[in-house]
Amino acid sequence: MTTTVSTPNRTTIHQMAFNALFDRIVSDLTDGDDTLLGLYAHCLDDPDGALTTERPGPDHSLDPAAPVGWATQDNPDLLSTTKTAANLLDLTLAAALTPDGSDEVHRTTANAARRLGVTRSKARVYCDVGTMLSRMPLTGAAVSCGAFSLDLLRILADVTCAVDDDHLAAVDADLADLLTPTRPAQAVPGPVILRRAATEIVGTHQPAALPLDPEAQDVPPPELQTDFAVDTRNDDFTVFHVTLPADEAVGVTRIVDAVAAAHGSSRATAFAELCHGHVDDVRVTLNCYRNIDSGTMHLENRWLNRVATDRWTRRVTHLTVPSHSAHDGRFASDNQKALLAGIDGTCRAPGCQNPAATADTDHVHRYDSEPRTDTERMQSLCRRCHNAKTRGLVDYTRHPDGTVSATSIDDGHTVTTVPTGPMAEAVTTFARDLARKVQTRAEHQAAREAWNAATRAAVEEAVPF
Repeated sequence: MTTTVSTPNRTTIHQMAFNALFDRIVSDLTDGDDTLLGLYAHCLDDPDGALTTERPGPDHSLDPAAPVGWATQDNPDLLSTTKTAANLLDLTLAAALTPDGSDEVHRTTANAARRLGVTRSKARVYCDVGTMLSRMPLTGAAVSCGAFSLDLLRILADVTCAVDDDHLAAVDADLADLLTPTRPAQAVPGPVILRRAATEIVGTHQPAALPLDPEAQDVPPPELQTDFAVDTRNDDFTVFHVTLPADEAVGVTRIVDAVAAAHGSSRATAFAELCHGHVDDVRVTLNCYRNIDSGTMHLENRWLNRVATDRWTRRVTHLTVPSHSAHDGRFASDNQKALLAGIDGTCRAPGCQNPAATADTDHVHRYDSEPRTDTERMQSLCRRCHNAKTRGLVDYTRHPDGTVSATSIDDGHTVTTVPTGPMAEAVTTFARDLARKVQTRAEHQAAREAWNAATRAAVEEAVPF
C-alpha cells in the first residue's frame, strides 16, 4: 500500500524552482545563448578549457535605469549560469523532500540519503530548507532566483526554525526584503553577514525564537564563562588554555597582534612579552559604536549583548562623533579609520568577510589626487584584497551612497557590495532621510496620542460625580 502525504506549499515551491530554471533556459535560447544546454557538451569536449569571458574596460558609472539584481544573474557566464542552475536544482530537491510534521526523522532522512547518494545530515538540510520555504512563501519567492546556495538557505532555516505562527508573516516579509537586491550586480551576502541580519530580524519580532548565538543573547556572568588552565605535563614546554567571552577575546587578540606587529614576533612571543610588561611602545585603540536611540553597542566586528555593553561602556576613554573628512596627508587619521570601519563593516571586496576593524584604509583612487585622503573616496580592504588591488587585479569605485563597484580584470565582471557596518545607515540618501522623517513623526504622534489619552483619563478621574 502506498501512502501519499501532501504538505502545504511543497508543490508550489517545487514548481517555482523548476519554472525558474526552465524560464532561464528558455530566456537564454531566445537571446541566442545556449550556454546552459551546452554546458555538459562543453565539459566533455574541452574538460581543461578556460572558463573566461571577454575583458571589457571597467565602467562603474551609475545607470539609473539599470535593473537591480544579484551579481550571479547580472554577470552571466558559464560559471555563474552553472551555479545558478545548481542552486535551483537544490531548491527543487528541498521542495521535493519537504517532510510532513508526522514523518519520522530517521526513516525520512535515511531514505533521502539513499536516493540522493548523500549523507543523512545533508539530507536533513534539504528537509529543513524545504520546511522553511513551505512556511515562508515570500522568502521562497525571493530565493527562487537561484542566487542563494544551499549553505545560505541552511543558515536561514536554522535561524527561523523556532518562529511561531503568530510572528511568521512578519519575519517572512522582512526576510524577503533582506534577500531582495537593491543595487545592480549586487554581491550576495556572505554566511556571517546573512546569519547576523536574519538573527536581527527574528530578534525584532520574536526574541524567544532567537538561535543559540552569544552575539544576540544575554550570557552568564564572566566568572562562569572564563577559564585559565595550565598544562605542565611536558618538561620542554607549557600549554596554556584560556577561555574568554567573545567580546573580551576581540580585545585581547587585538592587543597581542599589535605587540607581535610592533616587535616582529609571533603571537606566542608577543603574549610572553605582554605578560612581562615589555610593551610600552604599543598602543591599541578599539572602536565601540553606540546607537544613542536604542542603546545597542557594536565592538569591532560584533554586536554586544547587554552584559558586554555595560562592560565596554565603563572602559570608554574618548567620545567622538565620526563624520566624513579630508586632508592632504597620505595616511588616514584615527577618526577617519573609525568612520570607514563603522560604515564598511567588512572588507569591501566581493565575497570577503574579514572585519573592517583590522583592514587597511585604502585610497580607492591614487592618493596623489586632491584632496589626498578623503573618507568619501576611501574603503576598507583586508591586506590580501588590498594587495590584489595594488597588483591591478581588481578595479574599484566607491559611490556617494556607500556602495562599492568592483571589476575583476581577469574576466571583466563587475560586482557591487553594500556597507554592512553599524554606521552603514549613516550614509544618508534623500529617500532614506524621508523615511526617517516619516518614522520620527509617526513615533512622535503615537507618543502625543498616548499623552493625551493619559491626560483625559486623569481629568475624568479627578472630576467629582
